[in-house]
Amino acid sequence: MKSILPLTLILALVVAFENCASNQGNQKLGVSKVNTGSHLAQIESIDADLKSSSLSDESRDKLIIRKGKLLLDLGKYDETISTLNQVNQAKSNPVQLSEWNLTMGKAYVGKNEYSKAIQFLNQSERLDKNTNLMERKKLVVQSLVAEREYYPALATLTKTYTKGNQKKDEFYFETAAKTYLKMGFEYKNTGFYQKGLQVANLGLEEFPNNETLKSIQKECLEVLQPEGKL
Repeated sequence: MKSILPLTLILALVVAFENCASNQGNQKLGVSKVNTGSHLAQIESIDADLKSSSLSDESRDKLIIRKGKLLLDLGKYDETISTLNQVNQAKSNPVQLSEWNLTMGKAYVGKNEYSKAIQFLNQSERLDKNTNLMERKKLVVQSLVAEREYYPALATLTKTYTKGNQKKDEFYFETAAKTYLKMGFEYKNTGFYQKGLQVANLGLEEFPNNETLKSIQKECLEVLQPEGKL
């Protein structure tokens, strides 16, 4: 039987990792610094255009969705949601509605309301299965992990990368290893730490400079002491 580190130390390790992985995950999902001035100017221009009485319903809704995306980039999640709710969903085409649901899902991810986010993200996929597929799937997996739905998260992650022979990227290895690490802590089971270590090792073979995977590898080895390895 492998010895387990004291509970307080394991908790500290997991919390530290989550803070690091959260920042890494945001970068992988396209969250970056934005030009605030440019975004605000674009929003002002859209507001002016929306006052036109000659706008068609479709053009109006496209402008509203565009404004919602700009607000999302600025981290104004409540404003994003209230803006998007002005879209006439009954008259929108499926692709436009898919985009609307995706943006709503992202806003709820930003608010840490993951169960709501998953509903919008899944609806986005039902309406348009081709556009933004990987982005949606990654957000769903991220949300499931945050909701501590570890088995569904791993199942969705595996299915996403198996279907269509999608090459496993850094997001795959980081998320799988992170999930096993969290499961090991939550279920007090060294087997999950071993799986987390295996995934981290495989990921580092492909991405040797990945700091998140190195951190997971280190934490799993520390928990699996005194052996320190499989």
